[in-house]
Amino acid sequence: MTEENTNTTDQRAYIQLTGPDSRKFLQGQVTCDMESLTGSATINGAHCTPKGRIIFLFSASCDDQDNIILETHHSVKDLAMANLKKYAVFFKTEISDISQQYSAAPVLSNLERIKTGSADVVAETSDMFIPQMLNLDALGYISFKKGCYTGQEIVARAHYRGAVKRRMHHLQLSLNSLPNAGDELRNSAGKSIGNIASAAWADQSTVDVLAVLADKASDCSEIQVGEQPLTAVSHLPLPYEIPASP
Repeated sequence: MTEENTNTTDQRAYIQLTGPDSRKFLQGQVTCDMESLTGSATINGAHCTPKGRIIFLFSASCDDQDNIILETHHSVKDLAMANLKKYAVFFKTEISDISQQYSAAPVLSNLERIKTGSADVVAETSDMFIPQMLNLDALGYISFKKGCYTGQEIVARAHYRGAVKRRMHHLQLSLNSLPNAGDELRNSAGKSIGNIASAAWADQSTVDVLAVLADKASDCSEIQVGEQPLTAVSHLPLPYEIPASP
């Protein structure tokens, strides 16, 4: 295990939305129901492209002035802000980076996040997955009762028509180096079967990963990560049930 691959705290960024239209604006953009965000509550959601691919994930909360704070991965901060601002031009809302105010806030390590069955979307995986591929329906990131939002048609179709053919799984592998988010996974025949969503060292030679796998390969016994040698796979349980297809 090399020094740069040791488990480190997952750096976070914080985006603030101020103004009377902030909640209304986000309601038409994100997968969660922003009307349920009140007081000290925190809700999780995703902002998607019109094709239903996740741009970034976030946890939303309100401050004492009822401004909305979105916590997200630091690597997608600029991309997140640019996409939000693109849609915000017709709303009375101001979008700003306030990460410096939260520089001392405690956060989970990558390994801790993996053990909860929750992968983040980082710069390398932005625009790669639809929400159900990361099990966001099981994790409560999606409201299927709210109105329309960007990408909603694709997300709803996957839910109601059972069109999700790839899901995220918790795997443990013996590897020489830590995989990168987005790395391609192949089976023993060299066929592409999925991608790494998140990875962290479990010990000196073992890596825990959250991997998005094709349904037909979800019980694979060997995997090749990127250009590393083929290795045996241990399948670990997730702390939640993956919703069954209709």
